[in-house]
Amino acid sequence: MPKSRDDFSKPVMDALAKRAAFICSNPDCRAQTLAPSDTEPGKYLYIGKAAHICAAAKGGPRFDSQMSVEERCSIDNGIFLCSNCADLIDKNGGADFLSELLHEWNRTHAKWVTNNLNKKSQGRGGNGGSGTIIGNRGTVIGGRGGEGGISGIGGSGGGGFIKGDDGMIIGGNGGSCGTADGRGGRGARGPTERFGFPTDMWGIGRGGAGGNHPEFIRRMKLLRTVRAEYLTKFQEDATYIEAGIDLVPVDWVNQRLVELGETWRIRLGDSGYQLPALPEIEKGLE
Repeated sequence: MPKSRDDFSKPVMDALAKRAAFICSNPDCRAQTLAPSDTEPGKYLYIGKAAHICAAAKGGPRFDSQMSVEERCSIDNGIFLCSNCADLIDKNGGADFLSELLHEWNRTHAKWVTNNLNKKSQGRGGNGGSGTIIGNRGTVIGGRGGEGGISGIGGSGGGGFIKGDDGMIIGGNGGSCGTADGRGGRGARGPTERFGFPTDMWGIGRGGAGGNHPEFIRRMKLLRTVRAEYLTKFQEDATYIEAGIDLVPVDWVNQRLVELGETWRIRLGDSGYQLPALPEIEKGLE
């Protein structure tokens, strides 16, 4: 009797898990899938899955009839995910998660794992929240893991458990670690914001922000003063700056910092001003 599915061999499944460091390859999840059992020494909890990018059987999500059996069973057709994300990518026949996207997840995750291998003196963002539903027609939207920083571990996002039908769990985002300029861990955007829910639902699952360094707070207050001075002097620019279209010019800010006797300067980053690292934090990382 011919087999109906072109499943992965155990060596392929093991390689997928190890290459992913047993961490979900969805960049909006990155949940840890392996943990020690709390009740039985020597045993562990495991929620990882070696998922097919193009389905193992005809009629499955993203099935590609042009692939050979060997290609369908190969590691190149696999992606390592947590059980929630493995179910998520197959919903709606896989229409929301095309094979090109999943291959990109693999490439991105491989780089992320390599870049974080054996890192020291660095913080780790908290795990994104998830959930478990026992019943029918349930939906779980996992929270996003927090960003790494200079030290500590960001708080994990909240999860949930539902026993029954038609349930929804929106996992909270993991908190981020503090940064070298003294800013505390940022409160990451919640799943309702990232997935286009109505704005009255925004904020659900948003990570809480960590405390700022006192010197960072002082610098922020000074930047607000310098910004207000510019808006008063150049009122024709105020409309654009207050609407968020333009920023107060970096050279104005830095010249005012010189005039105020400050030794630090800002620069323009991808999403706004970037402040320099605080000397006391840099020294602590050496």
